[in-house]
Parts: sequence; structure tokens; C-alpha cells
Amino acid sequence: MCVRNGLAIILLLAGVCVAPGSVSAKSKEKEPKASELLKEANEMMSQAQTAYVDGESKKAIELYRKALAEIARIEQENPKRVSSSEFAPIRFRKALCETEIDRVMLEEVNTTARTMAVTDTSVLEAKRAERKKKAETNNLPEVTVKLAVKHGPETPDGAVEAEPEPKGAVDKPGQPVNVKNELEWVKDMLSVDRFDDAEKALLKVLKQEPGNHDARFLMAVARVKQEKYAEAAVVIDDLLADNAADEPVLLLAAGMFTAMGNYAKAMDVLDKAMKASPQRPDGYLNMAWLLLEMKTADTKESELYYRQAVKLGGVRDRDIERRLGIRPE
Repeated sequence: MCVRNGLAIILLLAGVCVAPGSVSAKSKEKEPKASELLKEANEMMSQAQTAYVDGESKKAIELYRKALAEIARIEQENPKRVSSSEFAPIRFRKALCETEIDRVMLEEVNTTARTMAVTDTSVLEAKRAERKKKAETNNLPEVTVKLAVKHGPETPDGAVEAEPEPKGAVDKPGQPVNVKNELEWVKDMLSVDRFDDAEKALLKVLKQEPGNHDARFLMAVARVKQEKYAEAAVVIDDLLADNAADEPVLLLAAGMFTAMGNYAKAMDVLDKAMKASPQRPDGYLNMAWLLLEMKTADTKESELYYRQAVKLGGVRDRDIERRLGIRPE
């Protein structure tokens, strides 16, 4: 978390009382306080945080590095004060910049890996094959191990070609679908927007288990992500008919209505989600975001929902805090 200028007021103002025999008060007054020395670095760190929130990771890293360089300059010009308690905020900011650079760079690597996965799913293919191998060696009942159909095109004679998976992960046609494996595969495919592959697997699961809740929920997620809202609504209504207080489904419905621009309906659904699970933060966090998205002049209500979400254990959101003007602690 970045530390802004406002926090500088808590710094210890060393040098107010000068003991006999120490540096004179006049010379001490000439030394700028740590808070003054940090002004430029604080500004760079604040800009870095804003850049990160806006999705400009490279710019954020560059600004954090500039802040580090500024802090190094301060230390070089004040060697006798570096280890003093007065310089503790400077040492803290130095460590914070280094940590933020590492974290943002790690996120960049993960994002790049995900982008590559959209066109190259070999890692996911291998992971799926590994799951199947483990299932086959865990002494599970055969019904939970074998898959009914391979993920691959049919050959001219009607047989099913295998996908490029490691040898040994062999399916036997005619065996029941391994629902758990298929749903894990669906999640992998949805994570890289491979909707056709995801829906093929979901249809196989639903053919075997028409009432499977997780399969129907993932089908709704896939339809929402593809902006097929009418189709998604059919599945969502079906799920809510089974359980009107199903919080994940209510949150998905709220997201769908928000994407459609139907904010009133989204708010109504979020109210239901919060009533269904009053001790869970997700509904409150989504409501805070929705109220900000509606661009209302008064942000007090949004802030109340956000603070309640954090109080209930929700993860703090940099973007929401920036838009609400909440200073990092």
C-alpha cells in the first residue's frame, strides 16, 4: 500500500528539544524535516499507485523506481541521519517501493502467461491429463474416473480423435463422464475465454446430470461473459427457482444487469444477496462498486457499503478507495 503525504504529520519531530552540548538550535532548524525531504518521493509513489489502478503497470514500476532513486539521494545527502528514528518513514517508503515493484512485476508475468494461454492451451491440456492420471491411480470407483467422450473432432469413420495430450491419459468411449474433471476443465477454458470448449464439456455433464448446479452456474457464467444475456437469464432464473437465496447466482445476476445498464435491477438483486448472506462481504463490495459506476454525486452511501465489506473481511480494493478518496492507512 502506498503512503501519501497526509501521513507525514505523524512523524516524530526530532530536534525540538536540544540537549546541552549538541548541535545548536539554529543549525538544527536548517535541516529539513523528513516529511519535507519526502515530498517528491511521496508524489511519485502516489502517481505510481494511480498508474497501477489505471492498469498502467509499466508506468507504475517506472515511478516506483524513480521514487527509490529519490530516496537514495536523500540518504546520500543525509548520512548522519539515515539510521535515526526521524528517518524511519524514509526507510519504510524505501522498503515499500521495493515490495510494490516486485508485486507489480509478478502480476505482469501472470498476465502475460494468461494472454499466451488464450492461443496456447498446452499447459491446461497437460494439467487436465495430470488430473485424469491421478484419478486413475487413487482407487476411485470406475464411474468417477473414465470420461465418456474425448475432447476432439470426429474422424471420417465416426471415431473420436484425441486431443494432443500426453500418452497415458486415455479415455474409453461409453464410460460415464467424470463430472469433477469436466467442471475443472470448464473453469480452465473460461479463464482463457475458450467458450466453445467450455460449453461442449458442460453439455456432456448436463446430459448425464441435468440438475447439476455447478454445471448450470458455469453455463450462466459463460453466457454472461459472451454477453448473451437473454440466454444467461434463462439459466439464472432456473437456478434461482431452485434456491432464491443462492448468493453466487444473485451476484452473477447483478453483474449481468449492470453490464446491460439496468442499474435498478442490479441494485434490487444485490439487496437480495446481502439479505441472503449478511455476514459475507461480496454483496456490499459489489453494491459499493455499482453506486460508483452510476456516477452519483454523493459517494457517502458507496463508502458505507465499502467499509462494511472490508469490516466483514473483504479484500481492500485500490480502485474503489481511489475513487472514494480514501487514503491508504
